[in-house]
Amino acid sequence: MKMFYTLIIAVLSTIVFASAGERVIKDSQGMDSYVYTPDPIDPDKIYQLVVGVHGAGGSGMGAAGLEGWAKRGDVIVIGPSFVSNGDSPYQTGDGVHADKLIALFKDLKKEYKLSDKMFVHGFSGGSQFAHRFAMSNPKYVSGISAHSGGTWSTDNYGQINSVAKNIPFAISCGEADTGKAGAFPYTRLEWYGRFRDEINKKKFFYIGASWPAVGHAMSEGAWDLCKQCFQLATGLPGESATQEIRISEAWENIVTNTKNTPRPSGLPQQKPVPSENADDFSKIAQAVFTRAQTEQIPDEKLIVFMKKYPPSLWKNKAGSANLLQQCERAAKNWHASAPQSGPLADQAKKEFQQFANGLDLPEARPSQSAVR
Repeated sequence: MKMFYTLIIAVLSTIVFASAGERVIKDSQGMDSYVYTPDPIDPDKIYQLVVGVHGAGGSGMGAAGLEGWAKRGDVIVIGPSFVSNGDSPYQTGDGVHADKLIALFKDLKKEYKLSDKMFVHGFSGGSQFAHRFAMSNPKYVSGISAHSGGTWSTDNYGQINSVAKNIPFAISCGEADTGKAGAFPYTRLEWYGRFRDEINKKKFFYIGASWPAVGHAMSEGAWDLCKQCFQLATGLPGESATQEIRISEAWENIVTNTKNTPRPSGLPQQKPVPSENADDFSKIAQAVFTRAQTEQIPDEKLIVFMKKYPPSLWKNKAGSANLLQQCERAAKNWHASAPQSGPLADQAKKEFQQFANGLDLPEARPSQSAVR
């Protein structure tokens, strides 16, 4: 009888554990990997594997904030745990650490129907692993979301592999993230810029952004880039299983002819470059940057400027910070006075999202609450 009750308790525990959609598996190093699954699992459905890589000293629990993505119903999420210290830390993104992730992927493919490539996201130390893993094992990667890394693959701290150039990379760093991750030569913000410039020279498919007044943290803007990258990388909607996310025009060298990066229907149709040539646009932008350094430009003039040159075209250029702040103020004032209901509300919302594209404002993008 005692054995019977023990068996019943074990069965009930298994049911509760499964219904929560989380379980822990051991990897090749005996460390815990956390797997988050939809409930229930459709045995005939092909799921996208999403990998959330923790920061230095962390663990895979929560999959770097992505555990909730499993509730979408079209992805399975895994949070591996890695060794952060010693002679061969996981931030290198290769060797035993890369092999471990690949082995986990192959093991999960035996259990579930999964797409052939992984979408990998990481912040801080996880960012270092994510982008370097893509460089060393591009055939396993559909897209990379990497933010606020302490080091990047430049200056003899890793190689930039041109084979990975058609993988969408979403990279960013807070503009107040000016500390160094140990005895390294550059701050996080400086090194982000160096990596961005290098992959830009090599014509990588990427978007890069820095966030005003953001320190060492995942901002709403960084989460937005993560979702954009997921949508471009997988062809699945970025906001939820049914809702696409707006794709910024700031993506460089966008790939539209590969299996993993179909052009989403939500991609804005306005041209990503102004009607003037690039030299003229640069001169115009610099002139407005200079003016914003010394005076407050009237809101109505800023709105006119943004309608012709949305912030996504110039926000990452040197000297743009003051103008960006003024444009955010003008956009907030415009939005506050726009109709919020009635027949003109949808038109006003569409107009606002067009000219405010690139501003870090909640009203300028779809809701962030559905998936995190």
